[in-house]
Amino acid sequence: MKTIFLTSYIAGTTRQLADFVQKNQINSKNILFIPTAGNVESYTGYIDEGKAALQQLGFQLELLDIASADTQQCHQAFAAAEIICIAGGNTFYLLQQLKSKNLDQLLVHRLAQGCIYIGESAGAIILAADIEYSSMMDDSSLAPELDNYAGLNVIDCYPLPHYIEEPFVDSVQQIYAKYSNHLKLIPFNNQQAVVVSGRDCTIV
Repeated sequence: MKTIFLTSYIAGTTRQLADFVQKNQINSKNILFIPTAGNVESYTGYIDEGKAALQQLGFQLELLDIASADTQQCHQAFAAAEIICIAGGNTFYLLQQLKSKNLDQLLVHRLAQGCIYIGESAGAIILAADIEYSSMMDDSSLAPELDNYAGLNVIDCYPLPHYIEEPFVDSVQQIYAKYSNHLKLIPFNNQQAVVVSGRDCTIV
């Protein structure tokens, strides 16, 4: 059974995350925290805010930048983690880095084993079957080595974070207008989260 919490903004959904931890009887306090998606972003304040929010909830964070760490270190960290949290940033760059070290399929395997997952923005979108729809929000040119947009295909929905939130007001509405007829988009704002049960997504 997958245990997955998706959010636009960790610091904006600490109440829902605390409820998620309680309802799922999550006792582990150790999180493997991956800030990699922010490497190509000009603003990364949300990463520090997310780390602070998790620490306030009592978690201990092990930081891992999968872009700079070697493959063996990444695989060992993923294999040992009880909770994996992937912070927001550029979805295409994040997926490129995961695939370059064969971490995408390892993450799918760990989630199937029951590893708890917290995905923020880009960290939520990568769980969809395909991430191409997010190109109106994220610059795909920042991932020149990514040769396809196939996501991890862990969930049946397509997360649409930051819905009607600055600076994404126009881009998320354009995504919704273009794709909502044929993709199961789940739009959620910075104060909402998505809890995954099986492959179904529910906004909380």
